[in-house]
Amino acid sequence: MKGGDGMAVESWPAEVVEIVGRTGMRGEATQVKVRVNDAPNPRDVGRIITRNVLGPVRLGDVLMLRDTGREAKRLNAR
Repeated sequence: MKGGDGMAVESWPAEVVEIVGRTGMRGEATQVKVRVNDAPNPRDVGRIITRNVLGPVRLGDVLMLRDTGREAKRLNAR
């Protein structure tokens, strides 16, 4: 992948395994759980993490993550 400034950007695939819900001030983001398929740290492979996604997303979609160590905060039930 290429970044906007011409530098290569490393990213790793992760598959969506669960859609948790909508988040953001107006519900513009979707919180999902993803299984990391590949990562720079071997301990992260196979790990399930929570991420926020902008745009349409379905179960089974593969997201390209720039960072596999960062996790989104959980949604609070109201």
